[in-house]
Amino acid sequence: MTAVRRNAWWLLPELLALGLVAGLFAVAGPTDLKDVLAERVAVILTESSPAEHHQHGHDVAAEDTVLCTAETMGTEPADARRVQDVRVVYAYFFCAAGEPGQPWDFAARISGPVVVELTDPPQVRIAEAGLGYPDRVKAMLPDQYEAWAFGGFRDASLPTALQRRYLDEVAKA
Repeated sequence: MTAVRRNAWWLLPELLALGLVAGLFAVAGPTDLKDVLAERVAVILTESSPAEHHQHGHDVAAEDTVLCTAETMGTEPADARRVQDVRVVYAYFFCAAGEPGQPWDFAARISGPVVVELTDPPQVRIAEAGLGYPDRVKAMLPDQYEAWAFGGFRDASLPTALQRRYLDEVAKA
């Protein structure tokens, strides 16, 4: 056995480990842009002030805890590949707010389509509820998202997960 063969035996396990890690990354893939944007929208809504929440259509007291989730419908530009390329996010959201110890049944809740401009600070547009609501939603969204906007979450686990978070973080507090 030559000296090179004797000293290079460790190379095979190293290459196998490297291939395994590369394969795992290929299967898992990078975090989906729509998921990253949905999380950003949820954080923007969660961190909105009580006055901003009032502008969005629901009352939130200063002592309330606000929890939100979102699902991205689309972006502007539509072909954006990186978060920093996105100017506008079209999403469906759900927020629940309540003071510590408040049961889920008494939480302030709001859901629907939202348009978030990723400016500094972000600009949030939610159609005002009431008479004419469908027309206001249609006016703020591109046509291809209208059916989704009136159909709710495509991923039914998102509102369920938000309810669980509320029960754990707010209702039990």
